[in-house]
Amino acid sequence: MAGIGPVTTNLGDLLRRAGVRPSISAPKNELESFGSLCPGRVYYRDENRTLYFVDSPALSICDIVEQVFKGLEQSPRIRQLHMDVHNLFRAASCLQLTSSQKKALFTAFTLSGIHIVRSAKV
Repeated sequence: MAGIGPVTTNLGDLLRRAGVRPSISAPKNELESFGSLCPGRVYYRDENRTLYFVDSPALSICDIVEQVFKGLEQSPRIRQLHMDVHNLFRAASCLQLTSSQKKALFTAFTLSGIHIVRSAKV
């Protein structure tokens, strides 16, 4: 009988197999957090309860956020961030979350296969 192969519970191995690259160092500000973002990955800063993400046609984080907030009977305030002072180059989107919003959204992300990178609590 053919099987699926060895089962691993090593998180680093699972992330490597999924193609998720960990950020080299923890971002210190909003602009540095853009470097650790890609489709399929979000970044959450615990100190200010802010979620950063980028959208792609293949995987829309905005759609997931809107569906979760619709279920909570709330509307998200997604803010577009830019890389320049003239607001010409769109970078990422961000959203501040309450604890109940964070729990619901993180559950939806996990079920959708989205990797959540969290800042270390200071």
